[in-house]
Amino acid sequence: MKRTALLLAVGVAVLALLALVVVGVALATPPSGVAATPLTRATLGKIQAKNDGIKVKSLQRSADVALVKLTIEPGGKTGWHHHPGVVLVSVASGTVTEYHEDCQPTVIQAGEGFVESQGHVHFVRNEGKDPAVLYVTFLVPTTTPPTGLTIPDPQPKDCSNVK
Repeated sequence: MKRTALLLAVGVAVLALLALVVVGVALATPPSGVAATPLTRATLGKIQAKNDGIKVKSLQRSADVALVKLTIEPGGKTGWHHHPGVVLVSVASGTVTEYHEDCQPTVIQAGEGFVESQGHVHFVRNEGKDPAVLYVTFLVPTTTPPTGLTIPDPQPKDCSNVK
């Protein structure tokens, strides 16, 4: 009897988790006017490097580096999302506006960049008149699938003005 109750509880928990995942994906904001071109990916293994006051370290797991060229057309947007690992973004041309969960805009122009980490939800849009080209460097766990570099999220409830 106890085993049946335990199996039933586990089954209900799994179904509830699946429902949350399906609802989360259904509420995610889709990208538009964005083209992602994977350039390369390599396994680095466990990282521990430092030089000139910069330190990079992966704790207990193997890491991959992946480089993606992202082109965002005028009016294009990434949709709300987050990333595993750490992401370094360089704006090569154009201008983009990044919004975080606090809905405040940060304008990033060609020659500038930004860092995304700690799984923070954000949104990037090209509010300019020219295409924006970004080079995105992902440092992610080796187990991250190619489709897992960007994880869609629903729009934060307080950011209804950001579309």
